[in-house]
Amino acid sequence: MTTLERLELSRARLREALAPPPVAPSLSPGHGIGASMLQRLKASPTAGPVIDSVVGWWSLHPLRAWVALAGGASNAVVKPLARRSPLTLVLTAALVGAVFARSRPWRWALKPVLFAGLAPQLAARVAKALPIESWVALLASAPPRQPAQAAFDFPPAGSTPRP
Repeated sequence: MTTLERLELSRARLREALAPPPVAPSLSPGHGIGASMLQRLKASPTAGPVIDSVVGWWSLHPLRAWVALAGGASNAVVKPLARRSPLTLVLTAALVGAVFARSRPWRWALKPVLFAGLAPQLAARVAKALPIESWVALLASAPPRQPAQAAFDFPPAGSTPRP
């Protein structure tokens, strides 16, 4: 094999590795069981605003670009490894899962700061989706508030305190 043939073969492999993967028909939007279930959930009056809020929040989240970059990089590494030695891939996944479970990142990584933008957006969308009659009925069903009693009852000015 000549140098030029090796160079062309290397370029072809690079083009194949960098090309976006073809979309399977069952995974494309509007096809398959998962897509129809998602469409039904979006049509639901309660889950629809929640799903829209989470999608909107994630589309503006600063970590979104990093997650997409990490997903692409991991695919470039994992696919050739899965072709050559799938057992190594399974053992590596088990090791990563064990380290993940042992480190318990949900205790230290999931800070309220990450979800600070989600709660107000979710509340606003749900409030917009509900009819005004439901808000009026909710407020009308609340019990009337009792006046708060002072923590210290001081005697009126000029009176003598009781012993």
